[in-house]
Amino acid sequence: MRLHQRGATLVIGLIMLVMMTLLGVSAFNMSTSYFRVISNMQFQAEATVAAQAAVNEIVSKGSYFTDPSTAPTSSQIDINGDGNPDYTVTLAQPCLLSAVAITVSELSPANADDLKCLGTAVGKNTGIMGQNTGAAPSECARVSWRVTATVNDSFTRAKTEVTEGVAVRMDRSIADAYKNDSARRCTS
Repeated sequence: MRLHQRGATLVIGLIMLVMMTLLGVSAFNMSTSYFRVISNMQFQAEATVAAQAAVNEIVSKGSYFTDPSTAPTSSQIDINGDGNPDYTVTLAQPCLLSAVAITVSELSPANADDLKCLGTAVGKNTGIMGQNTGAAPSECARVSWRVTATVNDSFTRAKTEVTEGVAVRMDRSIADAYKNDSARRCTS
């Protein structure tokens, strides 16, 4: 009986071993690619959070809208709280989307914030019947700005851009000057 064995068990065993090895290598490659996909998603989410944090810094500092040229052009954002910046965010100078005068009728003399907009219109009554002083422009304007933050991280290769519109109330003469200044207006 031993004379008729030709090593078939050895050949079948080697084929099974090769198949098991290929299966293991395939499983390892799939898990590695899934890990890369998940890592890229995490880096993209972190970059978006960093860009939004930079936009929030600009929005929270209202003085940047009074003089947009003082707004920072970049910001270092620490995502994980270790005290070291994780992302560098590039900030475009805030640009003017629109400026609309606030009418006197939209304001209330009882509101302290509205009083500075009313200026000399407070209690003004010309006595002319039918005159609508409420439609007159106040000394303030409602100004809409666009703030854009971009992250282009060379290490993680994460790229993202966050754009947010911000409405603020400001002096109408400054708003009109910005509206007439093509360098301050948004191009698209």
